[in-house]
Amino acid sequence: MLAKEPSSEASLASVPLIELTADLTEDALYGTRRLIVGADSVSVLDAGGATLLRVPFTDIASSRHEPLPSGGRLLLRLKSGEEISAVTYSLSSAHQFSEAARGIEQLAEGKDLAIDLSVELLRCPKCGRLLPDKDGVCPSCINRGKTLLRVARYLGPYRKQAVLLGVCALSSTVLNLTPPLIHKQVIDSLTSRTLTVPNLLGWIALWLSIAFGSALLQILTGRTNAFLAASISADLRSKVYRAIELLGVKYFDRRPVGAIASRVTNDTDRLWGFLVDGLPFFWVNALSILGVLWFLFSTNWMLSIAILSPIPLLIFASMRIWKPLGNMFHRVSQKMARLHMHLNESLSGIRVVKAFVKEDDEFKRFVTRNHEWRDAAMKAEQTWQTQFGLMVFCVLLGTLIHWCFGGWLVMQRKLTLGQFIMLNSYLSLVYGPLQWFAQVNNWFSRAMAGAERVFEVLDMSPETQPGSGSQIAIEGEVTFENVRFGYDKSNPVIKGLTFTAKPGEMIGLVGHSGAGKSTTINLIARFYEPDTGAIRIDGLDYRDLDLHDYRRQIGIVLQEPFLFGGTIADNISYGKPGASFEEIMTAAKAANAHDFILSKPDGYDTMVGERGARLSGGERQRISIARAILHDPRILILDEATSSVDVETEQQIQEAIQRLVAGRTTFAIAHRLSTLRNADRLIVLERGEISETGTHEELMERQGTFYQLVQKQAAINQVVGVTG
Repeated sequence: MLAKEPSSEASLASVPLIELTADLTEDALYGTRRLIVGADSVSVLDAGGATLLRVPFTDIASSRHEPLPSGGRLLLRLKSGEEISAVTYSLSSAHQFSEAARGIEQLAEGKDLAIDLSVELLRCPKCGRLLPDKDGVCPSCINRGKTLLRVARYLGPYRKQAVLLGVCALSSTVLNLTPPLIHKQVIDSLTSRTLTVPNLLGWIALWLSIAFGSALLQILTGRTNAFLAASISADLRSKVYRAIELLGVKYFDRRPVGAIASRVTNDTDRLWGFLVDGLPFFWVNALSILGVLWFLFSTNWMLSIAILSPIPLLIFASMRIWKPLGNMFHRVSQKMARLHMHLNESLSGIRVVKAFVKEDDEFKRFVTRNHEWRDAAMKAEQTWQTQFGLMVFCVLLGTLIHWCFGGWLVMQRKLTLGQFIMLNSYLSLVYGPLQWFAQVNNWFSRAMAGAERVFEVLDMSPETQPGSGSQIAIEGEVTFENVRFGYDKSNPVIKGLTFTAKPGEMIGLVGHSGAGKSTTINLIARFYEPDTGAIRIDGLDYRDLDLHDYRRQIGIVLQEPFLFGGTIADNISYGKPGASFEEIMTAAKAANAHDFILSKPDGYDTMVGERGARLSGGERQRISIARAILHDPRILILDEATSSVDVETEQQIQEAIQRLVAGRTTFAIAHRLSTLRNADRLIVLERGEISETGTHEELMERQGTFYQLVQKQAAINQVVGVTG
């Protein structure tokens, strides 16, 4: 059964189905162990290739990943009942070995191998830098040109405005290059004494016309660019929000809400900022520099080379400046975010702070974070000021060369005074933008990284495509057929669950915390889908049904009801937009909410506040029940709907629930087991499996798991009553 002979790797299957390297030994010390899963056995090898463990699949009953404080270990349960530890590993490898455990179990059961051994990337595989987000985009390695072209596709609906913007930018560049030519003509005419008053007035009129035209073009360019940038950003925000809405619940389980919201706001704002300011700056000044260079070299190529000689030094300094400065300012934003997070946390929990007399400790933490922000900001600003001084020196050096060499050429009669003044005017049009091109490049990189993160969301597969399944009117029969599911696939929460709920039947789900009650209702709502087995609705696999149509026929009343900002009437009609006021009021009466709503100053037009903060817990719960009643679902889910209210409010909610469940297939989880007396059937779960099923009276007479739970709860209530 169990082989530990010192054989070599050559004795194993030539092509392993799974091959992973663990970084810990059996004693949880750093070392190397290799897991080899072949066609007929599971083996573990040491660093030298000697076999430490070999178990044939004929002896394996199951396999699972067991979490440990420092990582985990892969356990094999043999058909004899013995459980052995195959390999130990750190947290960085836990996901892969968890999938391997699932794969071993699949192979032991004679099934096809269907696992995902990919890991979340922490560092960029190309440059090795830490990624801003796990599996995220590396700002340094993105294909910025490809990303920009993808952004440009969003110009499709705005082609006319885009063409207008290009024409305006080109025209504005031409006009900006004209005034130095006027300077040259006027000064050369003065020095040659050929300037007349009419000529001077003509030059002034031309200059004034150019200034007026430049101003008009600037206004038109700015307004057009603002329209384009705002429109593209708004389109991207709408698309990414819609894409996020259609993603599965698993996506939201792995990411904090703030990080998800950042994709919609911060990343699109970065792109918007670059499109409004950065891109026009680059486009206009690039055209301007090309025009200036043409005038410089057509006037005097030797002087042009001389006055432009500091440019390589300026470019080198700029490239060296902006990258570390970008990191410094990024660090400043991180320190600022930490301070704001602490500020929000400490003020939100001010009652806890005062209750534990932690004002001084919280102040010390605030001062520490405040000083960290100060030091980071000071270092970044001081570095910027130092480097900016060096860039100013390069600009002044070019001007000095022009005055020295150009002045000598004027004295030698090889350059007119007008040409000298013209070239001096053009210098600012070259050196000024060059100081900022490196910053624009850094700005561009950040904007494209933000755009890439947006596109990353847009490219994700949605939960399901709307209209991709059958649309049926549900009768309400729900059948679990040997359903197995786990958030960690090698540690299933639900194990072979099988039962049928008939249309209109009320099922109570009972069990200890972690028994699988909430997971069961999550599966019914199709927030997740079974790993194995099937869930059938009226005899049809619910994966063959249109997801949106299916969920429209499900109602959920949660333990912590969520109300949206708006009026009470808006929240009741949330599941049925366009409902009449009479329908809203009828639902509120059925939910025992009508009386307390009328006691409010604004009645049904009362604003509930953020998340319903202006209402009590019982009031929020009754509004959520009214919302479910108006929604009129065929399948109803009640998740601890009365666990956090007082006895009087609970009685009102129970009356409302009795009206709500009538004629619907209902699944109820209740903190107070006594509230499930009216259930047609109770299903008692233990470690993801059904241990008992029956009515309340039947289970109490049986004196099994449910009876023990009721007795424990009664004892706790008695203790609470005495101490209270």
